[in-house]
Amino acid sequence: MAIIHPVIMAGGSGTRLWPVSRASQPKQFQAMLGDRSMFQDTLERLGGDVGRHRFAAPSVIGGVGFADLIADQLAEAGHVPHAVVLEPFGRNTAAVAAISAALPGDDDALVLLMPSDAYMADAQAFRAAVATAADTAETGYITTFGIKPTHPETGFGYIEAGDGIGADTRAIKAFREKPDLATAEGYFKDPAFAWNAGIFLFPARTMADELARHAPDIQAAALAAYRAAAPLGEARVLDPEIFKTVRDESIDYAVMEKTDRGAVCGPLACGWSDIGSWGAIAELSEASEVGDVIAVDTEGCYIRSDGETLVTAVGVSDLVIVAHDRAVLVLPRSRSQDVKTIVNTLKDRDRKDRL
Repeated sequence: MAIIHPVIMAGGSGTRLWPVSRASQPKQFQAMLGDRSMFQDTLERLGGDVGRHRFAAPSVIGGVGFADLIADQLAEAGHVPHAVVLEPFGRNTAAVAAISAALPGDDDALVLLMPSDAYMADAQAFRAAVATAADTAETGYITTFGIKPTHPETGFGYIEAGDGIGADTRAIKAFREKPDLATAEGYFKDPAFAWNAGIFLFPARTMADELARHAPDIQAAALAAYRAAAPLGEARVLDPEIFKTVRDESIDYAVMEKTDRGAVCGPLACGWSDIGSWGAIAELSEASEVGDVIAVDTEGCYIRSDGETLVTAVGVSDLVIVAHDRAVLVLPRSRSQDVKTIVNTLKDRDRKDRL
């Protein structure tokens, strides 16, 4: 039985879900759907056996500003982590991958690197895919997970699969950037294409070798910052002077688009969503009214209150209305991606008290 070491990425600001997601309380630590935070939902997928493999205690890599949130939510969920590593500032996912490969302390260990801010309706389908991907990863592949598209989507990157490697896994032929609508429609019709979920399963040795081959500067600086990390409670904070020298690049660009050891498992149908907008929340939520809300003669709306503010609506349709912590957002559901316009305007007007 192989041990899989989960490493959860808990950085990022999640501004597309303002005003609930704020700089100090980003979406991964919020209960966006249901009673648990998205971070805690991620933890719940990572326990017990998966096929002939078993999950080890999780590790977390997140921002130093989230130290208390990470510790509190781990304890609330009943998880004692293998390690918590805190970044003084973000340097993208290639640096995170370099550190994650070092966390188990075993070059032969399997590492599952995944974000903490994605939704999966079917956790069992994901766990079954992890078991399949682990079999391929054990043979020396960095295995990523392709999500079966449910519609032509221009907001996601895609993975194009090539030749078969094992059960439900194929070599990665190419990564494709976010397409225009016509291209997305073509991808949707072609079974070789899947959404890129940004989840990776790999032997620690393989990731270390590929980083040394394709991004040695990122690997060297990230590991130096990790070795020089200072304790903060039970966590460790990467050395800021060293970490600021790390080149800001994603693992996709630094390694996955260059390696010949890349594989994709799937396409996986697990009800995945990156929860990238209030429109996505509205589609996935079991209720169209959340919190202290009174809606009369409304249609197609998603209305949410934090409970401190009564939100009322009459005779409106297809709106998102969110009241949270002294801020209210109102916009058409069709323009839910435009929350970034509000966030940018708040920055321009120096309204950091609301960010």
